Amino acid sequence: MKELGICVIGAGDMGNAHLTAWKTVEGARLVAVCDEDEARAKKAQETHDVEQRFTEFHHAIAAEGVDVVSVCLPTWHHRAASTVAMHAGKHVLCEKPIALSVADAEAMLSCRNETGRKLGIAFCKRHLPQLAKLRELIQDGAIGRPVLYRMMTGIEMRYKLWIMDARMGGGPIVDLCCHYFDQWRWIFGAEPDRVMAMGMTFAQGAAELPGVEVQTDTATLMVEHSTGDVGVISLSWGLPRGTSAPGPEQVLGPKGVITLEGFGGLKMVRKDGEEEVFEGFATDLYGAQARAFAAAVRENRAPATGAEDGLIALNVSLAVLESVATGQVVVP
Repeated sequence: MKELGICVIGAGDMGNAHLTAWKTVEGARLVAVCDEDEARAKKAQETHDVEQRFTEFHHAIAAEGVDVVSVCLPTWHHRAASTVAMHAGKHVLCEKPIALSVADAEAMLSCRNETGRKLGIAFCKRHLPQLAKLRELIQDGAIGRPVLYRMMTGIEMRYKLWIMDARMGGGPIVDLCCHYFDQWRWIFGAEPDRVMAMGMTFAQGAAELPGVEVQTDTATLMVEHSTGDVGVISLSWGLPRGTSAPGPEQVLGPKGVITLEGFGGLKMVRKDGEEEVFEGFATDLYGAQARAFAAAVRENRAPATGAEDGLIALNVSLAVLESVATGQVVVP
């Protein structure tokens, strides 16, 4: 088995999640961690027993023995770090969303094609056995077709200021909803046909978000797929600090309802209250993601979710924002 030298760029929450995940991969060696904050890089190095630390990603990528780079930087840096790594001959697992603009996403895809390196986009939920089972149930018609997949949630303004900024993180439609735009395509086995959305910005000008150009933080959106299946999200990231509005995640069909229970279970209820529970699914989605990407590199095959998947999800996100702005149905 070929040893893989790993470099993780970004030592925040996601960087630490990737470092932890790579430690579950047989034959993976943590060669380098990088963060512009020296103290944070040092803490990550010591916590995860990484060989070297850096504060500049070009130097980290160039460290001897690096084969794979996990890009865990804020979204507006994804293109720069990923393309530098691929031009240096490294395979890249880039955190979602792929980028903030179609131009940046397409540049990353072109760089992958030019260099022949692997470029995976970290849609970690694709590695949940729970969702694989849900896909099986939907594809088998367990609750009929078409279905309505709905997710509702509301949380307080984020403490990561950049993630709510239109120029840096893109807000929830780009950063969070991309997971659902990707998994709906996979679960339904169909492409998105049209989008309709209404939204608002609760947190613009909030004292807690100094200097932040808040992207739409509250919205209800619908994505219709070529099979007639519809995905619906109603969410907010703009609630006052100290509040929340959790909601259900369910799939409704003409023959029943499937409720997602965390990442580890499903409950299906059909006619006359007939109930079937599926539980005990593994929830180590980041470890599974790292192991799958390592296998793709070693076996020279495409990652489970690649740049094309990231670009499609981004196009849907941008279509949602356009629909919010115009009040019109938008084709992504």
